[in-house]
Amino acid sequence: MTPVSVREPETGSRPRWRVLTVVLIAEAMDILDTTTVNVAGPSVRRSLGGGIGLVQWLSAAYTLAFAVLLITGARLGDRYGPRRMFLAGAAGFTLGSLACGLAVSPGMLIAARVVQGSFGALLLPQGISLITAVFSERQLSRAFSAYAPVLSLAAVAGPLVAGALIRWNLGGAGWRLIFLVNLVLGAVVLAGGGRWLPADGPATLRRLDSRGVLIIGAATFGVVFPLIQGRTLGWPWWTFAVLVAGLAGFAWFAHHERRSPSPLIEPTLLRRRSYLAGAAVALAFFAATAGIMLVLSFYAQYGLAYSALGAGLLLTPAAAGNVTGALLALRLTPRLGGRATIQLNLLIALAGLLALAALALFTTHPASLTSPAGPGGLALAAPILALGFGLGGAIAPLFSTILTGITPAETGSASGSLGAIQQLAGSAGVATLATLYAATAHPAAHGLAVTALTTAALLAAAVALTFLLPARNHPAPP
Repeated sequence: MTPVSVREPETGSRPRWRVLTVVLIAEAMDILDTTTVNVAGPSVRRSLGGGIGLVQWLSAAYTLAFAVLLITGARLGDRYGPRRMFLAGAAGFTLGSLACGLAVSPGMLIAARVVQGSFGALLLPQGISLITAVFSERQLSRAFSAYAPVLSLAAVAGPLVAGALIRWNLGGAGWRLIFLVNLVLGAVVLAGGGRWLPADGPATLRRLDSRGVLIIGAATFGVVFPLIQGRTLGWPWWTFAVLVAGLAGFAWFAHHERRSPSPLIEPTLLRRRSYLAGAAVALAFFAATAGIMLVLSFYAQYGLAYSALGAGLLLTPAAAGNVTGALLALRLTPRLGGRATIQLNLLIALAGLLALAALALFTTHPASLTSPAGPGGLALAAPILALGFGLGGAIAPLFSTILTGITPAETGSASGSLGAIQQLAGSAGVATLATLYAATAHPAAHGLAVTALTTAALLAAAVALTFLLPARNHPAPP
């Protein structure tokens, strides 16, 4: 990570916490932007037209651009300085949000989402470098412990804020308000960042691996695009060819990175079994998380005919459980170890998914006393709460456990790579589970049951892979 020059604070530790606050607002802005579009999708479709693919691309366009450029964004911080890149990313993200709010066609909106994702990939990787620059090693654990609760609260607020803003319909803006609210948050980040972030130090990276950027970008697009558009196009042969080419592109990227003089990913990471296993856990975990949350929003609005606000309320137990699980995991991890904490919480989430599937299947029976479309919000509250609790409790220790044993020289590359995996997995999960739901939602509860069981299979795979992770987190070697 790039060294930065820390200005000596005049009022004790207060400026450090201001830096943390600015970084967390930027992180929360990303979470809000991701969760609100899940609720707003049907409203956008009614306003601008387009099919189910538009709703999928609202999420996938952002996460695809974010995943493709996240590793590059982290390396740009090493080249030009994290403070400079953080502010540039915040400015671009804010302007991209304005473009989303002013979009008048599906194509314009999707392009603006790509802009948001691109600048988000520049903005967010700099946060860890900035925080480690202003907090001592003893204080870092306190600083990072704020991440999970704050981001979980953003996840709680996202669906509710989206539903409320769409229902408010200020000036006839409707769904556009969910993007325009970022103008306020972006202004706060820019003002606070310009005043309190530490100055950049000397660059630690002389050049960027442009060929690696092109390879990983093409590979990522090759995997995600067929998953999103394949069903709409009737799965022509070339969609499978593009998918295979994308997977081959990842292998080419790994081969190229081992020989590049300035790799985007440190080659030593690709030889660490624990890191590769952790990356596989993260891939399954985030694909399951992003996909099932979008499916629940689809089920609420298309299956149960809920409003956007009603869909937000349906997802509230998941977000509330996420906060509770994350807070409890902070207390359990020192006692049980990171791996056991992750496994316990994944099993809780798995139980919630199985209960969700059983409930959906049961209520499709003609004797069911609930809605013919399937179970409603009150019936689903308990399994959704368990799902959210387990996911929140697993994510809190996941990254720290995966990164155990990583050397300081590998930290920036490892963090950026895991962030890219998170976004790529989210894109693939949204594409796959939304397509599966659309194909099986006749009736709607049947589609919910099928996708819940598929998500459960993904989490079961994640549980199996966790046994390759270290049982306890150990300090990284110097």
